[in-house]
Amino acid sequence: MLIATTTTILDVVINPSLIGITTLTISTLGVNAIFFRRELDGFFNTIANFSQRYKITSSAFTLFGTFLLLDALSTPVQAQFFQNAETWMTSQFTGADTAITLSFNVLRGLFILYLGISLVRVVQAARQDEDWQNLARTPMIILIAVTMGDILANLIIGGGGGG
Repeated sequence: MLIATTTTILDVVINPSLIGITTLTISTLGVNAIFFRRELDGFFNTIANFSQRYKITSSAFTLFGTFLLLDALSTPVQAQFFQNAETWMTSQFTGADTAITLSFNVLRGLFILYLGISLVRVVQAARQDEDWQNLARTPMIILIAVTMGDILANLIIGGGGGG
């Protein structure tokens, strides 16, 4: 545990990121919960009594905690796929800013619509006891291909930014 904590601290120092800091915070809280178990027994007993009194399961607490964590880590709306490629192209072709942004947003919109429609079809097939795995295979392949295309574009353009 000491090696993992030291590695995480070094990672945060060398490459500061929100995910690294969050991982360090969660691991520190976990280590403190292990070492200070006796002091935290009252807190754990309060949570147990609360869950027994109001019939709340531990999975509900887990979902609520996950929701709070995702809410805390959420960032302003920004498309992830090909964001660096769009930034690079916008900086290279300064006269076509609007057209480039529109093109990338249309591609992202079509991609999201395709994934949404495919997800609905997969859920419907699963509910009707049909072979949903074959329906899910094509969207997953496309999602992986788009992700790999984004990674390769970042390798080619060097991570985006100015020219």
